[in-house]
Amino acid sequence: MSSTDFLELNQTAMFAKIRNSLPVERQHSQNLLESKDDLLYVWDSQESCLLVVNWRTAIAKGHESINYQTLIPSTHLTFDVERVISSNEGTLIALAGSRGICIMELPCRWGATGQFMQGKLQITCRTSNLGTHLFNNNPHLQLLQVRWHPASPTDSHLLALLSDNTIRVYDNASLRHVWQVGPLPLRNDTNPNASIVYSLEVNVIDFDIAPPVTTETDEIGFNVTAASTSVVSTKQNTAIISKTCSSTLLNKTIQNSQHKPKKIQWPLVILRENGNIYVLMAGLDTEKPRLQGPLTITPSSTDNYGVDYCSLLVVPSLPPTLVIAETNGKLHHAMFLEAEVAENSFDEVDESLIIHPCEWTVHILETVELELGLPKETTNQGYYCPIFLKRDFINELRYFAYHNTGLHVVTINFIAELERFLENEITSDINSICVPSHAEYVVCTKIDSGNRVNAVLGFVIMQMPNCAVLLLSSGQVLSLKLIIDLKLLSTLPSTKTISAANAISEQQHSQLNELLSTSFVDDIRRLLKRDVTQPILSLDKSSSPTPQECNELLIQAIKILRTQYLKKHELVRAEFNKRILTLKLWKERQKQDISDLEEERNKIRDNAHKLAEKFEELREQQEVLTKRYQDLMRQANTRLPGNNLAQKEFAKEVERLNDFTKKMSSTFEKYKNTINKQNYQIAKYQENSNMKTYELPEAQERTIKDILLQINTEIDSQVMEVKRIGKIVS
Repeated sequence: MSSTDFLELNQTAMFAKIRNSLPVERQHSQNLLESKDDLLYVWDSQESCLLVVNWRTAIAKGHESINYQTLIPSTHLTFDVERVISSNEGTLIALAGSRGICIMELPCRWGATGQFMQGKLQITCRTSNLGTHLFNNNPHLQLLQVRWHPASPTDSHLLALLSDNTIRVYDNASLRHVWQVGPLPLRNDTNPNASIVYSLEVNVIDFDIAPPVTTETDEIGFNVTAASTSVVSTKQNTAIISKTCSSTLLNKTIQNSQHKPKKIQWPLVILRENGNIYVLMAGLDTEKPRLQGPLTITPSSTDNYGVDYCSLLVVPSLPPTLVIAETNGKLHHAMFLEAEVAENSFDEVDESLIIHPCEWTVHILETVELELGLPKETTNQGYYCPIFLKRDFINELRYFAYHNTGLHVVTINFIAELERFLENEITSDINSICVPSHAEYVVCTKIDSGNRVNAVLGFVIMQMPNCAVLLLSSGQVLSLKLIIDLKLLSTLPSTKTISAANAISEQQHSQLNELLSTSFVDDIRRLLKRDVTQPILSLDKSSSPTPQECNELLIQAIKILRTQYLKKHELVRAEFNKRILTLKLWKERQKQDISDLEEERNKIRDNAHKLAEKFEELREQQEVLTKRYQDLMRQANTRLPGNNLAQKEFAKEVERLNDFTKKMSSTFEKYKNTINKQNYQIAKYQENSNMKTYELPEAQERTIKDILLQINTEIDSQVMEVKRIGKIVS
């Protein structure tokens, strides 16, 4: 099993076919892979069909035993497919390119292998082309983004962003709504359909759907947002939080005082090329949604803004987190916050649109800069390429960024700190929220400064086991294991400090205690922590690098080995020597403490023996005194002057009954002995009678029975009398 191919997909027949039918245009990143549940889809650009395999069953039973299936569209596709997007429930597949959209209906699944139509190799699926006449009549019109709506009741509502600044809502093959999200394009008067002239840097390039909010409309048409969000900033933390709490209370008061019909709307966060962010408040049945913007972006710093934005991602945290990407590799992490007071927009560019007051603001917390290829020291010219963002549905604190030069995994650390802060409701400790994020370069596909790239043609995340699959333009497939949660790699807790009771005696060993107070594993990890990440190099094998490029790569690897590995290992060796010396001193000190404790234990043992002997003597004396005390109390009670005649008579009666009881007991013992003798004689007589049979006359037999009955009656009466007397005495 290869370390870069965990699922062994390169050896499968499906990807062997894909390597021979890669798209002609492979210089920019695409998304020809898709995964839903246990199915892995990949687009065949040469034969214009969709290949699918049950990857989980293939891993369990072997790739040779499970064949891939070919899903053939029922209609001809007139555009090149660049994106394969599955619906939320996995019933539809959207095949999208820059010049068209096609919806493919997936067949039913049954059978032991969990494949479509019990594993049929070729299946013709019903497809519907969307906006065919629109793209034919507008040659310069392009499709920018496609997203399935998460609230679709039929799992068929698709939102498509076009280059004419419109979002079109489709339900299966029918167009439901057309929402204008940007300025109207300027058409040429000579030929209206020939070309479209757009305003500079006002084109909408991407959008994403934020978590829903509940709104209610008053008489003048201003919407009051009922969803409350908590606000945290870097410099004005306390003020913003207090204002947010007051706005939340105001919203609750409005909700309690006004009983109006509520409506759920989904904020569509829209990104323009110049960095302006707009919000379109709309539902699935909204004919005229409310466009708000541009949103206020804080803080007012030039470092947070660029001129060439390319993509947007909404992380559904609390509050929602926006990730804004630039083509130069910068990622801006911002919080999508509810504004305290709605602000009106006076943007001259949007004079053709109806802009509503902004109910949202954007606060940028940090900027993460990605390395697009291995860094070069000889040139300062950076590399620019579109960056595509994808959420991690298993871990909301993490997302992925793939591009022409590989794959990055970015972990947003302040989301967990923000949730902890909101749950604890602590306003004092707020600096820990501004924890910097961590970006790891996982796969690198570019090492030189030229235009040769090994772009990512497909990227998908699969679950159970959690892994990432990449399809590169060279035809190589990478399947890498992913850690579900970074908390699984949490460091060991540090040891506790010495108690205050022993602080005076430990002053002379303060330096030693300081060294041992922290975890040694934490120190070693801190020393071995690298400043740069070493991605997996996956280059295009069709074109080998030049000797100069190989030499530069070797020199850079040697430099990283020296600075990031050897030097740090020398520091670790010194730390080990220091730790060994410290442990030796600690061992000598513990030996001395053990000898002192042994002497103290012997003294305590001797004192314990002495105390045990004294305790036994005192216990015996206590028993003697207790008996004497009881006798004295009895005699004192009998000689009290307050005893009357009745008590004395009762005491005499008790003594008489006691004597009578003793006599009856002796009599009872005598009768008991007599009965035992008689029983013995009877038993002996019966033994003799078995040997010899005697027959008594009837008169003698009757006399004996009467005598025995009389004796038995007397005995029973004596026993009853003894029991009665015993009850009286007790």
